[in-house]
Amino acid sequence: MVRADTPLRIGRVFVEGNKRTEPSVIEDELQDAYRASTVQGVHRGLQKANYNLQNLGIFKGVDIQMQEAASKAPGETDLHIKVIEKGVFSAYTGTSFTRDDINFEASGSLRNPTGHAETLEGTYSRSRQGNRSLKVNLGKPRVRGLNTRFDCQIHEDTLNHERTSSLSEKVQAVAFHFTTHNRRHRLSYELALRDILPRRHLSTPFAYDASLSIMREATPSLKSVFRYKFTDDRQDDSVLPSSGTFFSGLLELAGVGVGDVAYVKAEVAGAAHKPLGATGLSAHLSGSVGVVRPTGWRAREGGVDEAPSTRFSDRYMLGGLQTLRGFGYSGVGPRAPEREGGALKGDSLGGDFKYVATVALTAPMPLPLLDKFGLRWHVFADAGNLLPWSAPLTSMLSDMRVACGTGLAVSLGMARVEMNYSVPVKKEMKDFEQRWQFGLAAHIG
Repeated sequence: MVRADTPLRIGRVFVEGNKRTEPSVIEDELQDAYRASTVQGVHRGLQKANYNLQNLGIFKGVDIQMQEAASKAPGETDLHIKVIEKGVFSAYTGTSFTRDDINFEASGSLRNPTGHAETLEGTYSRSRQGNRSLKVNLGKPRVRGLNTRFDCQIHEDTLNHERTSSLSEKVQAVAFHFTTHNRRHRLSYELALRDILPRRHLSTPFAYDASLSIMREATPSLKSVFRYKFTDDRQDDSVLPSSGTFFSGLLELAGVGVGDVAYVKAEVAGAAHKPLGATGLSAHLSGSVGVVRPTGWRAREGGVDEAPSTRFSDRYMLGGLQTLRGFGYSGVGPRAPEREGGALKGDSLGGDFKYVATVALTAPMPLPLLDKFGLRWHVFADAGNLLPWSAPLTSMLSDMRVACGTGLAVSLGMARVEMNYSVPVKKEMKDFEQRWQFGLAAHIG
């Protein structure tokens, strides 16, 4: 029996199977084992190296063996490492459906093309409503052996808001992300050029069919923003949980360095799930709060400064399956006056402060076949509001919207799909109701 504190160090390392992978990728993961001086330390270091190499996503298999040192030196062992590399190219095409849209996506990726464990991926997506996205991402799962993933992303998006806000938004951006392996911390920087494109009039050439409030937004903007996100996910399932807790916090600071957009944004979200005995019933409580505050001053014609205001692209929207059920997408919150034209009941302008709270009960389906596929029944009550900075503080609660409903929810891998019937029990005249809803949902609870 070899004692755990018996002196031992690593001598030579032999690697087999790394046809593309640079030796430095493997060397970076062996540093803890190199620093160890006992049998126990070397063993733990090699376990960690094996785990990290497997999680790089570039190997089908990793095998690390300790063998007698070729030098015959006492207290020394050689390593023989055998890796099986994954293929270089992979591709994916798929279609997803929501209540009123169809999305098509195609992507291709190069895995470990230069031998540094990087992944180069290109993705194109397009929806029937006119949303388009082209994205190229260069990712490295570990940076110099640290538990941090690095991504550099370039993307161009066209977002169609014509139905609710009489505009489309074009975004061209480059972003850098550092994410810890446990996904608790994420630090990002993004430089984005945005442009608001008001809806064109169908019958009058060179004319626009948008409200005056939206026309005022129709100027390009350059945003330089730092983001930090913290996530603590202790749910038993991240998509359709029945027990556990969740908390996340987001902080954004825009206007550092270049750009003409300046604001501070903060968001917090949380959820708690509690099983109710052995019946399969679970109780859920979740909520989120977000606020964006403009900073600095915005120059206007004539050299006169005006008070700062947020831009459409940086405000919150409220309503729909992913925020406040029982109401249509962007169906709640500030709107342009109807006399200005644009969308029915006025263009949705977004808000600077929002909150949403949900209480729900979920239960498995009584039919074994439906329960086998993970289908769950739920009843819920949603409450929330969306306000501009100019709104009085008392309206935060007095103008709160509330909806109650029931429906079905199912987990499809990384996505949650719901079919619900909801009744808004507290609403405003300009709100858009949507009692029947079907599609992807992103509720914390």
